[in-house]
Amino acid sequence: MSRLAASLASALAVASCGGEQVSRTAALEEPIRIASGQFIAGALPGLPSPSGSEDAGPGVTPLVSDVQVLTNTIAPGMAGLDFGGHASPNAQTVEVRFADLGTGYWVVPVGVPDPSANDALTWQFTADFGHDLAPGPHELLFAAVDANGASGTQLGVSFCVDTPVPDNFNACSPKIAPPAAVLSLTWNTAVDLDLIVRTPSGVTVGGKNVTTAAPGSSVKAASGGSNGVLDHDSNRNCAIDGIQREDIVWQTTPAAGAYGVWADLFGACGRPAVNFIATLWIAEPGPDGGRRLVEQPPLAVGELVASQANGGTAPGLYLGSFNFQ
Repeated sequence: MSRLAASLASALAVASCGGEQVSRTAALEEPIRIASGQFIAGALPGLPSPSGSEDAGPGVTPLVSDVQVLTNTIAPGMAGLDFGGHASPNAQTVEVRFADLGTGYWVVPVGVPDPSANDALTWQFTADFGHDLAPGPHELLFAAVDANGASGTQLGVSFCVDTPVPDNFNACSPKIAPPAAVLSLTWNTAVDLDLIVRTPSGVTVGGKNVTTAAPGSSVKAASGGSNGVLDHDSNRNCAIDGIQREDIVWQTTPAAGAYGVWADLFGACGRPAVNFIATLWIAEPGPDGGRRLVEQPPLAVGELVASQANGGTAPGLYLGSFNFQ
């Protein structure tokens, strides 16, 4: 066994005294998953970070001194988000968990000293996140443990968990107004399924046409006002992106009238069938006086089979219609 492996095994043995090691299958149900780490059930080691703490001092070691990550916005189901940073020289492992989500924490080993950071130890890991993360603001907590199992002050980093439906980050910043309406099509397997909508004026959006604006409209006009805009063409031409949803977003109240909706199986991508749900979201007043997107009863729930794939030569399966007043 290498020195690094031996030290990590020792630290895990110490950590498991205050928590229970959990099977890899059970750990994959956690809101954050780290393939290179070991999952331990229970509370994160260490001392809570003092609140309002500019004068709280450097903290008790061992500790994580900084966290480096490209974004503080997490989408449900996000995969491959890289984390890195530094820990005090007496740290042996770094632990991480959500402050308010999950049942335990992940343990990863520290790396080599960084001469440019006073020989603080480096650490890094790549994380995936659950599809059922609760939208809103959440905090990831980081702690460090030394060779004796001691842990110092925790470090908290704030993140926004975005909603699956595009809401302009209203879930994390209620002062930001959500769109007036969103029509969503979600499905359960890796096929090229297209959301198609025909507006009261006869314009069709979906596939190659990404806006309900009249043909020939300026780019600015097509992407704003009461026009609906397709946010993403998921799994286009069977280039699988894993998102399996498409949304048409109206930032302001759509034009009055009836909107027809279709689900078009452009390509089955080698899959025998796909199940889907089409749902309308409407901005309604919230308890805090602001507005938030509220899911309406499903417009349609159904299945398409591979033989119904048409390469975009037809609108697909008609799902029904909805009206704006």
